[in-house]
Amino acid sequence: MTEEILTRLLSGEAVSGQTLSEELGVTRAAVWKQIGQLRELGFDIEACGGQGYRLVSVPDSLMAPVIARGLNTKWAGKPIIYLRSVDSTNRYARALAADGAGQGTLVVADEQTAGRGRRGRGWLSPAGEGIFMTLILRPQAHPSHVAQLSLQTAMAVARAVSRVCEIDARIKWPNDIVCNGKKVCGMLLEMNADEQSVHDVVAGIGINVHQKAFEGDIAKTASSLDLLTGRSVRRADVVRAFLEEYEVVDELAKQGSEALMNVYRQHSATLGQRVQVISATGSFTGTAKAVTDSGSLIVTDDDGQDREVLAADVSVRGLMGYA
Repeated sequence: MTEEILTRLLSGEAVSGQTLSEELGVTRAAVWKQIGQLRELGFDIEACGGQGYRLVSVPDSLMAPVIARGLNTKWAGKPIIYLRSVDSTNRYARALAADGAGQGTLVVADEQTAGRGRRGRGWLSPAGEGIFMTLILRPQAHPSHVAQLSLQTAMAVARAVSRVCEIDARIKWPNDIVCNGKKVCGMLLEMNADEQSVHDVVAGIGINVHQKAFEGDIAKTASSLDLLTGRSVRRADVVRAFLEEYEVVDELAKQGSEALMNVYRQHSATLGQRVQVISATGSFTGTAKAVTDSGSLIVTDDDGQDREVLAADVSVRGLMGYA
């Protein structure tokens, strides 16, 4: 009910408590209670004598009606499910997908208590500091296609961050987002599939937004959108832009892998950089030479041999920065 009232108030017009109670089928006291909860969340709502309630200003909120306002997509972000706190948006989204949630369903949270990144790493997800979201995808594809979905997701985030923040956001292969050589976003895609087809994919994304400082070794490699822009970035703007850019990138992918990867390469922070490739069987250094149309990285090692690197098998670290 809180989101329904907020949607009504976001129209910009004053609406009476009586009208809200009739539309929602609840008492005016229940409406008043929900208005109070919205005020506690930072929404500036004034009571206009004889007219009802009017929304004066909106805080930095990830509530679904705030993101949906002005959203220009056909399917991405339809619907949006907002959670104040959850252990993992990926876990929550997997359960929704198992129950039949459709392509484009977005789960977004203010806080994760057990966020995860690639290769089993934890992902710090403090309340109100970042964007923690998962997009449910249902590609009609072979499991080998999921690597390309990872690249598509990275492209959409990079384009969204660049658009909203007016900074140069680039992709550290395969799908970390870096700005000025520091990581601002990580991703974890998980699929439910059999040998021949993908049933669903959950694309988990964590973006550092309001953090003012980082502790320990992470301070050398991480940053936030606020630190990079020198202003307070509105998280809903970034989420909205991501959903819109994902549809743009998805349409590009329909033209074929070559068209998609040509654009991916333009956003790459890794190509041409000196890198160290670390796997379970050892490591080597070289220069990142190319990204194939299937999404693997070609590294020319220090002996001059081209070696193909798959994202699922290795970690790639830049030797001259976070490439």
